[in-house]
Amino acid sequence: MSSKYLPFINALISGCLTLLGFSCDLVNPRVEYGTPNAKFIVNGTVTSVESEETIKNIRVIMKNDTSFTDNEGKYEVVDEGAFPTNQTYTIHFQDFDNESNGAFMDKDTLVEFKNPEFSHGDGHWYEGETSKEFDIKLTPKK
Repeated sequence: MSSKYLPFINALISGCLTLLGFSCDLVNPRVEYGTPNAKFIVNGTVTSVESEETIKNIRVIMKNDTSFTDNEGKYEVVDEGAFPTNQTYTIHFQDFDNESNGAFMDKDTLVEFKNPEFSHGDGHWYEGETSKEFDIKLTPKK
């Protein structure tokens, strides 16, 4: 084969590959794999219905995260990799140590994020984080 046909064959092959979706951009390669995700944070304070006092050591469970209220009754639970759209979470509050902080009844509740606004995203797949404050009152066991 003559070398005078080589540029034509190279151009023909490049054109066919481009039409099929193959191209070589060695200067600015774009490789992005993933799915949009965001962080949803729920925090608040747990208090007693009767005394209005904060309750420490209450187990708080949301999806795959568990935390415990601190000495001021404050908690925070996080869903790290949720899809960045409306979300509804079931949150379970459980007094697992019974008498040491008073005995309180367990409580399940829903927390909804409607039209969430995100901050601190990276401009790619991570949309950022959003949070909601949710205070709860627990009823003492009789």
